Amino acid sequence: MFGLQRSRDTREHAGSWYAATANDGGGYPALEDDISTEIVVVGAGFTGTNLALELAERGHEVVLLEANRLGWGASGRNGGQIIGGIGHDPERFERHIGSEGVARIYRLGIEARDIIRERVEKYAIDCDLKWGYCDLALKPRHLAQFAEWKAHEEQIGNPHHYRLLDREELREFVCSDAYLGGLYNDGNGHLHPLNLCLGEARAAAALGTRIYEQSRAVALEQGARPRVRTERGSVSARRVVLCGNAYLGNLVPRLASRILPSVSGIIATEPLGEARARALIPGDVAACDPRTALDYFRLSADRRMLFGGLSNYTGLEPKDLVGTLRRKMLKVFPSL
Repeated sequence: MFGLQRSRDTREHAGSWYAATANDGGGYPALEDDISTEIVVVGAGFTGTNLALELAERGHEVVLLEANRLGWGASGRNGGQIIGGIGHDPERFERHIGSEGVARIYRLGIEARDIIRERVEKYAIDCDLKWGYCDLALKPRHLAQFAEWKAHEEQIGNPHHYRLLDREELREFVCSDAYLGGLYNDGNGHLHPLNLCLGEARAAAALGTRIYEQSRAVALEQGARPRVRTERGSVSARRVVLCGNAYLGNLVPRLASRILPSVSGIIATEPLGEARARALIPGDVAACDPRTALDYFRLSADRRMLFGGLSNYTGLEPKDLVGTLRRKMLKVFPSL
């Protein structure tokens, strides 16, 4: 088994099952000249790549800069789960933006999932896209919480189907004695995140976006026509959009203090075979529990168990990441 570990060689993706099964390596050149464009996007993860594609679809001239490889950061080594929503109880946000503001955020989550669906179909992106997801209850209060979530989704007009599950009904989707029940919905799902990112980049490039890897932005010069300087070139543009997330460093100092590290680990088993895999997750769904330091898991296309957890916001990793995650996985699926 192996985890999604910190990459020491930024010229390549972190060693992982995702990188080992990537459809292509990108292979875009480094920027080694001074060029100009209408819009320059810094960072080629999901945010930057999707922005470049959206702009290219609308006829804009775009340059996309990536410090390492396309999808090198969290976009290429996450749980691969497509989940809409806020991650906290809506009431915590209503105090600041009101109930309609919260509803708008939830609708954005629905739209985001629709965008993934549409782009995968439109550009024939091979990323193992599957629909179906279960929230998993560890305690009775989680089941009550799920009932509230279901009612809220129905209230805001979510078009997808939600179904509350007791312990036996849950076994249609996830076979584990660790859970009391769950909440199924067919609007969430899972996929190969790195292949999605690479596919979106190919689509953007086909529409004229110029993509440069190994082109870290080292300085941002303000002005009527701002310029982004890389280690060996520069891009002047009418507009600059920063999408570097955790890896912007001090490019914009006032943003540096607002970035919080978020760490999680994932392990992958050997291929289990169709029968054994289906015995564990008959519904081929993505799943997670509602804790802050949650467990999350799904099956890969080649029928491995991808099991993640150990979320924290310190930036630190356990000494034995694989061993710790394996013990957590065996609590949920002892047969592994």
